[in-house]
Amino acid sequence: MNNTNQLIYETSPYLLQHAHNPVNWLPFGAEAFEAAQRMNKPLLISIGYSSCHWCHVMEHESFENEDIARLMNDTFICVKVDREERPDVDHVFMDAVQQIHGSGGWPLNCFALPDGRPFWGGTYFRPEQWIQLLTNIDGLFHNRYSDLEQQAVQLAEGVAQQNYLLGNGSGKNQASIDFAKAYEVLSNGFDSEKGGMSGAPKFPMPVVLNFMLHYNATQKAVRTPPLVDLTLQKMACGGIYDQAGGGFARYSTDSEWKVPHFEKMLYDNAQLVSLYSSVYQLTEKRLYKDVIEQTIEFVSRELTAPEGVFYSALDADSEGEEGLFYTWTSEEFNEVLGHYSAIAGDYYGIDAKGLWENGRNILLRPESDESFAKQHFLSEDELVSLTGFCRTQLLKARSRRIRPGLDDKMLVAWNSLMISALLDAYVALDKTEYLESALQAANFILGNLKRPESGLSHTWKKGKSQINAFLDDYAFTCEAFVKLYSVTTDENWLYEAEALANYVVVHFYDSRSGFFWYSENDDKQVFARKVEIYDGVIASGNSTMAHVLNALGIFLHKADYSEIAHQMLISLKSRIAAHPSAYANWASLAMKEANEQLVFAVIGNEAVSIIKELKSKTPGHTFVYGSGTKSNLPYFEKRFVEGKTLIYICSGTYCLAPVESVVDALTMIRNQ
Repeated sequence: MNNTNQLIYETSPYLLQHAHNPVNWLPFGAEAFEAAQRMNKPLLISIGYSSCHWCHVMEHESFENEDIARLMNDTFICVKVDREERPDVDHVFMDAVQQIHGSGGWPLNCFALPDGRPFWGGTYFRPEQWIQLLTNIDGLFHNRYSDLEQQAVQLAEGVAQQNYLLGNGSGKNQASIDFAKAYEVLSNGFDSEKGGMSGAPKFPMPVVLNFMLHYNATQKAVRTPPLVDLTLQKMACGGIYDQAGGGFARYSTDSEWKVPHFEKMLYDNAQLVSLYSSVYQLTEKRLYKDVIEQTIEFVSRELTAPEGVFYSALDADSEGEEGLFYTWTSEEFNEVLGHYSAIAGDYYGIDAKGLWENGRNILLRPESDESFAKQHFLSEDELVSLTGFCRTQLLKARSRRIRPGLDDKMLVAWNSLMISALLDAYVALDKTEYLESALQAANFILGNLKRPESGLSHTWKKGKSQINAFLDDYAFTCEAFVKLYSVTTDENWLYEAEALANYVVVHFYDSRSGFFWYSENDDKQVFARKVEIYDGVIASGNSTMAHVLNALGIFLHKADYSEIAHQMLISLKSRIAAHPSAYANWASLAMKEANEQLVFAVIGNEAVSIIKELKSKTPGHTFVYGSGTKSNLPYFEKRFVEGKTLIYICSGTYCLAPVESVVDALTMIRNQ
């Protein structure tokens, strides 16, 4: 039977995947709510994303089943939501389900009253469970409506109240955070043999690793924290990293980084490029350089649109099987590499450490390159040549397979993370093409996602930008634009960042909590509104915005920006101290405040090259900005001297006498 529903008119790949289900799906919006109230039916709001394995499973088992679809259509108004397109919807319904069960996940299936207030929900259900649940909900709706309404009131109140349990008062007299203790707490949760947090599954958690790097820098340590170094090495050599094609999968399902959940997300890879770039500057390990270059190659090859912006994700499944695209039988492997298959098989763990299931292997690297080369009497150059040849041949053979699905929508927040990643890689590796790619994507955002009435749109696809941007879109874009200014000295990027920050303060700030709403004031809201503060696999929009306001406040001498960021930190001090893993980006900002926040202000013709050198040699809690010409910015006004490039070291509004070399500047801060 050929079915088509209203999702056929959407642009989201996830919604389009469900456009031919026999379920009469509607997109989230006024039409669905009006239909529910007109027909007096409960809403079934089903939330997922295009690369979600269990979302696909539930679709195949239940949403493509004609009998189950008929039951859904008869008893509910069925709504499909792409959580990446509508994270505001996902946040509040996820909170509701977590209140019910204490946990959540995707697919997220919520049942709501006709006005949109949820009263029950869960995640994946097997077909027989789903049928029973649908039948039970239908009976409750018609026979015990008051009970459902009472549950809906409690859930809505619970979600809303979370926003106002944030503050700790003014905090002027609060004790400072013990960063050494926070570092110790995080370290105790690490796997000392395999890296990453102990147990399984293992997520990369770059926000936590960045805090550990920043803490290390404040201690004037000269080497990378061992647990960070260990984690990055084990990830780079594990199955979570695509040894043939570059780039990281979402997470490892085991404790050894071996078996990934094979979906590949732009935001993971962007953050990990930034992290590996930071650590490469400290270690200069070839392994980390390779990871940076290969991951950017992957993004360029598989997640980059012709316009120069970046797609969202690759699916975990191909041909209905998770990981099929990325794994190899020994026969397939040997056929591709021929004469080199024996030594390459040892290198990648074929039929040994790499063996997975159904005779298929996940490529990984059981031994370090140094150990492998020594055992096989290879020089470093010979091993590099061998592995380069193997990667090329495996990638060529893999390109002939049926590919995983591509989520080809462009999200502003994730693109901005990738812009920042390219800039970090540019500073670390001095590859001009990375800067050019970052500039192309940033200019695209300004040219195509900046709304005529000001503000940004959240998503873009095939010439269509839609949905008002959310807090993390603004926060990560501001962060990327400030970084662009810092790298290029083009002040237009700084002013664009300032304009977006002003927009956020006006349209998102909640004076009652002292934080920023996730969605802007003028947007039509769902049943509740959210203030997101937790740092997870991505830093929260609020913590990132606090970093941005802190940086702009210092550099532009805007005390109101600095004060907002400071008060946000004050409200969370006890939480940061007690739960550093959930507030790692906040902890990094708190460390900046606790230490002297130095500004390196470089002015003169050689500003760009000196900035690049300074960025590679200064700790993460310092700011490096510059101007190649005369400038009216606070740190540069009346300080340009023709024929010279001067480096001012500043704190607050006070600057030391200028020096003309990076060596002298670094000597000055070491002697302070």
